[in-house]
Amino acid sequence: MIIPKEVKQKPFEYIILLICLVIGFIFYILIGDNQARRWIIYSVGIVYFAWSLYHHYQRGDLQLSIVVEYLLVILFGIVFISGTLF
Repeated sequence: MIIPKEVKQKPFEYIILLICLVIGFIFYILIGDNQARRWIIYSVGIVYFAWSLYHHYQRGDLQLSIVVEYLLVILFGIVFISGTLF
């Protein structure tokens, strides 16, 4: 298994991201209420967005274009998941 250099340098950041995503996935699977599932999707999107801002800030390459890119990807994911599953 090939682990990227950046993950080896800062494994704690990526472990936090993985834990947040796994917890969101587990809650999504366990909760049957569609409204609660939507809030889980929104929450995971917000956590991922916050993590990405922190990550790029720590790397020193945080720019408006990166913020907009992550925001658009997350919004697309929320619309896609919400529209497909509900």
